Amino acid sequence: MRITTDGPDGVIPARMYWLKIIAPSAKDVADMSEAPNGTGPYKFVSRETGVNIKLTANGDYWGGAPSIKDVTFEFVAEGGTRLAGLKSGKYDLITNLPPQDVDQAPASATVQGQEHPVLILDADEGITADPKVRLALNLAVDKEAIAQSVYGGFATPDAGQLLSPSILGFNSSLSAYPYDPEQAKTLLEEAGVAGQTITLVGESSGRWLNDKELVEAVAGYWTEAGLVVDLQTPEFGAYLDILFDRENRADAIFVSSSNDILDPSRQLATYYAAGGIGSSNSNADLAALVDEGRSTLDQAQRQSIYEEAVKIAYDEAYFVWLVNNKDLYGMSERLEWTPRVDSKLLIKEMSVKS
Repeated sequence: MRITTDGPDGVIPARMYWLKIIAPSAKDVADMSEAPNGTGPYKFVSRETGVNIKLTANGDYWGGAPSIKDVTFEFVAEGGTRLAGLKSGKYDLITNLPPQDVDQAPASATVQGQEHPVLILDADEGITADPKVRLALNLAVDKEAIAQSVYGGFATPDAGQLLSPSILGFNSSLSAYPYDPEQAKTLLEEAGVAGQTITLVGESSGRWLNDKELVEAVAGYWTEAGLVVDLQTPEFGAYLDILFDRENRADAIFVSSSNDILDPSRQLATYYAAGGIGSSNSNADLAALVDEGRSTLDQAQRQSIYEEAVKIAYDEAYFVWLVNNKDLYGMSERLEWTPRVDSKLLIKEMSVKS
């Protein structure tokens, strides 16, 4: 196989990690959605669209047949239904176990994940164009309290960046802004915006874990700091229109960012670099660093470039960094498995006790 790019691309190794290899015979299949194939440890059996997918172990797998023979993935949107299925023995593993339900699960497992709920601040216009205000908005929020009250302790305060420690470019010299409500009030008064209105946009569908509770908590902290918070939680389609509207950006808008290929290029190009669909700054130096990191091949150099990029955003307080969620799974007592930092569910790494 030969891959041709339009220039140096330092992200290729990470992208290859997600590349799926299929059998040569697939070239003769017009629609693979109904006849998927591959070279992995499991073979496709059947699927009911939107309901389930069934697999069976591939006895010819080059790495050896997996210990679990038959697998059924079911797609259940409602958390309570997933938990009920786990408790009844119908399921051996459920994802996105709510923190408040951990004690009800037969067993559970957790790992520091890639999900980062964050608030994007408009650094170019409006009340948040003043860096003093952006800093105040960070200092006004008690991240430790949010980790405990909103996520039941299954989260850690973000270290001033959208990158988890497991991702290339994580800057270990940065730490979460401290919780300093008095300094936040002082900065808002110095900026001449105390008592003014700030618009905070979330969404109402519950797409991300406890996202409604999170933005409500932030609104409360900003109110205590001396602002009038216009909290808006539109339905998801309208929320996306606001998120991607660079001409009429909200003062602050919630988003949750994840990164399962463990490379920072997409996150930084989307949210940090000027012109990114989720970016709210026009910092040309920051954008140039993000581009340089993507086109640099040496991984040590990329690490240094991205460390510099995330520090610029930290110093300018382009976001209100909140927490880094832990992935939380409910498990049956018979399942043996250790979660992965990339959130992949690889059944070949699991086993069940007889």
